[in-house]
Amino acid sequence: MPKKSDTREKVFAAADLLLQEGTRPTQQNVRDRIGSGSITTINSALNTWWSTLSDRINRKDQHPELPEPVISAANKLWDQALAYAHHSFKNERDEVADILLSRKAENLEQLEQLRATVDQLQQQNMTLRAQSDSLNEQCRDAQQKLLASETLLIRATSERDEIKRENKQLKIIQRDSASLVPTASLDSSDLLLDAKVELKVNIIKIKSLESSLKSKEEECAYLKDQLLSKERAAMQQQHRLELVVAQQDARYDDALKALTDCKHELSLAKSMS
Repeated sequence: MPKKSDTREKVFAAADLLLQEGTRPTQQNVRDRIGSGSITTINSALNTWWSTLSDRINRKDQHPELPEPVISAANKLWDQALAYAHHSFKNERDEVADILLSRKAENLEQLEQLRATVDQLQQQNMTLRAQSDSLNEQCRDAQQKLLASETLLIRATSERDEIKRENKQLKIIQRDSASLVPTASLDSSDLLLDAKVELKVNIIKIKSLESSLKSKEEECAYLKDQLLSKERAAMQQQHRLELVVAQQDARYDDALKALTDCKHELSLAKSMS
């Protein structure tokens, strides 16, 4: 290795002398000048000499007062500085690439977590909506049952009131018949008997209707309580659903922002790799 370096320096010195003499340095005249060395080594050194000739001429033009040893030492120092800078830049670039790859993996993992969170929130939203729809359907059924019971209650009340009016009329007829003279006709007696029978039948009907009315009233009260309970449950479920939707909106915004940042960092990592 030192021998090759010595040959390189000899090639550089011989080429400089030939150039100062106005002769173009070639493999042959350089070898003739230094007296030894392989053509391959001389050719490689001469190519390097040609590639650095412009820089060395510029340095001499900028500092013509400096002696050649100083310029040579400065050139070596500058070359070492450039090599160190390139090495440092490569190390820093590798470190940045490693950091970006690590961030890329973290962002991909975070992206999967965000997707799983969004899927979970959507599933929760669907479940709550299904529960809310079920409660609303139960409320509608309870309202229909309550309406039917109230309709039956109104009919039974009307029928009871009608029978009570008939009973009042029958009592009036019975009272008037009782005040008739003993010589009343047979038809009046038959009419009175029919009125008594009808009165008893109506009394039985009234009791039955009152019992039915009481049952219907209790059923209506129960249905009203049940409807009120279901309406409260539906309202609470609606509030929970609105709260979940609001939370989903907030978490979706956060997830969307994180996803945008993740895509930006992934794009940056791709451009740096």
